[in-house]
Amino acid sequence: MATAAQKPAAAPEKAKSGSGWLVMIVVGLVALGAGFAAPSLFLHDGPAKPAAEKEAKKPAIVPFGDALVVNLGEERLTRYLRVKLLLVVVGDEEKAIAEHVQKQKAYLKSWLISFLSDQSVQEVSRAAGVNRIRREIRDQFNAMLFPDGSEKVLDILFDEFVVQ
Repeated sequence: MATAAQKPAAAPEKAKSGSGWLVMIVVGLVALGAGFAAPSLFLHDGPAKPAAEKEAKKPAIVPFGDALVVNLGEERLTRYLRVKLLLVVVGDEEKAIAEHVQKQKAYLKSWLISFLSDQSVQEVSRAAGVNRIRREIRDQFNAMLFPDGSEKVLDILFDEFVVQ
């Protein structure tokens, strides 16, 4: 009989340890779910903006014009660069910026010819050099077009970029 009395006492201990694991699993799942839900609760942007306002924030593309061909800054001037630019501008001011670019195009093109003529083959042959050139063109165009310091030209894209 003593053995029978000991067996029922052992059974509740197993039940307690099994429920402990169950509680730990449930708590872990709740914590995991809270970890995924917390950022969406705390980092909410506020009320949704109207579709028209979202459309105005989209960038627009303004073509700069025909392709530009310049000799690269090499001793024998045997290499040349042919580029065609697209300007990425603030979307809600696309027409005004396009008109302003057309009015200032002679100055922009003259600076661009001088700038690109100073480049060497090594400077225009790798992605890092091409990205540097894009940034410098963007910065100079913004300075020339908008002397008030606003940066309405967001990026420069190359529609064509040929080195020969």
